[in-house]
Amino acid sequence: MNNINKYSRQGNTLSIGTKVQRRILFALLVLLIVGVVLLSTLYVQASAYRSTAQQQFTKRISSAVIDAIDQVSRLTGGVQSNSSSKLALVRQYVYCIDQINEISTAISGEAGRLVPREAITALYDDLDTYELLVQTATSSTLEIRTTLLTHLTALKELI
Repeated sequence: MNNINKYSRQGNTLSIGTKVQRRILFALLVLLIVGVVLLSTLYVQASAYRSTAQQQFTKRISSAVIDAIDQVSRLTGGVQSNSSSKLALVRQYVYCIDQINEISTAISGEAGRLVPREAITALYDDLDTYELLVQTATSSTLEIRTTLLTHLTALKELI
């Protein structure tokens, strides 16, 4: 009778499989921890990159807006021989703003949109109207110049 108790398993010992199973479990646990640390590091780096990119995009858009305002300020209320070339420079700056905004949106989704689509559309509409007035030379451009300047100034404040 004593031999049966001697070789029987004790109820209070805890066994987690064989040695091989414990090693595999330990290796999986280590791999899981390494994976979590690696993914956390990559996430932090991606967040830092996204933040830096957004700052650069904002600086570039702000610079283009300031340059566009400068060019619009040089336009007069009437049509001059160089009005078309000055207006073309303003259009280039607006196009630059639009493209940087689209790149930012492509990288970060709608959360990365720095300039509302409506603002870009309003600027293009202003430029088209201004260009039409310059081509026809039938009326004063002072009103559309003021509107364009107002939209650019509002955009500068928004950024």
